[in-house]
Amino acid sequence: MGDEFADAKLESIANTTDLKIAIKRLERKKALMEEDLKESFHALADDLKPKNILKNTIREVQESTDLKHNLLKVALGLGAGYFSRKLIVSKSAGFVKKALGTALQYGITNFVAKNDGEDYDGPHKKKNLFRRILSI
Repeated sequence: MGDEFADAKLESIANTTDLKIAIKRLERKKALMEEDLKESFHALADDLKPKNILKNTIREVQESTDLKHNLLKVALGLGAGYFSRKLIVSKSAGFVKKALGTALQYGITNFVAKNDGEDYDGPHKKKNLFRRILSI
């Protein structure tokens, strides 16, 4: 479309007939550009629907091995931290014990999430991870 516009710019308009033709060309070009813009907007609006965002995110997770591994690390870290806090802190625990339990949860979560990725070589390495969690 850019070339057509450049060519139309170079045309000289000598009479009213040429002017009417140039106006019709510009009106057609405007209509085509508006239609392209509408199609692009509808495609973008469709992509931004929560259903499609979720679908695309799930597809990316399924296709990306690194992302799966990172999600596994985070899930293991959160789970280990949560369960370690539950083992230490009871429902009737005081403020200090709850604060220490939260600190322990944070520490274990970070430890597991950071250290799991350094030596990941497959399923047999998960056993070492669980040994590390249980040895703490």
